[in-house]
Amino acid sequence: MECLGSCLTNKYSEGQPGKRYYGGNEFIDQIELLCKARALTAFRLSSEEWSVNVQPLSGSPANFEVFTALMQPGDKIMGLSLAHGGHLTHGHKTENKKISASSIYFESQAYYVNEETLLIDYDRLEKEAAEFKPQILICGASAYPRDFDYARFRKIADSVGAYLMADIAHYSGLIATQQMNDPFPHCHIVTSTTHKSLRGPRSGVIFCRKEFEERINFAVFPQL
Repeated sequence: MECLGSCLTNKYSEGQPGKRYYGGNEFIDQIELLCKARALTAFRLSSEEWSVNVQPLSGSPANFEVFTALMQPGDKIMGLSLAHGGHLTHGHKTENKKISASSIYFESQAYYVNEETLLIDYDRLEKEAAEFKPQILICGASAYPRDFDYARFRKIADSVGAYLMADIAHYSGLIATQQMNDPFPHCHIVTSTTHKSLRGPRSGVIFCRKEFEERINFAVFPQL
């Protein structure tokens, strides 16, 4: 809390460590590089395969930065219905109104849990994804008290040529401690907050496979 309340929190640090648009970032650079290294270590990731951006202000901006990096306005996303445990930023809209910016700037369609088992209906998702053909398939939730079949998600994503993105904000600590399934072997992108079950300060983080590093970093800054 002392660190967050210091002048460090008011210092603009646009760009990447060593390539800032403002001077006086020597110590910010060290802190950011340490944070990125610890983020990869926490999830047992190789820096040769994965890149991480720790600059997003929270989980919602992190998600929109991914959409901006990988899609064009009007492209399609699929996410779990908000009423079935999903999150606003996964394309939430009602029959009469587009609620989230992710449904305003992109075409969104929800998928659902099975009303009897209350588990994600993967068979229905596979069928509807084949018809909708999203550019990004989002797995993850804010109120779904079960684990995820990331291998099945990846199979569905591959079948329609979609990127697979996991939003693990609400249970990332349980993944880091290996209490829940690991999304990283199956996903192209993984986003999280740092202030929920990771128990850190308020922020967001984007993990991406190295092939997306430049696009993700550019979307974070200068695009957004």
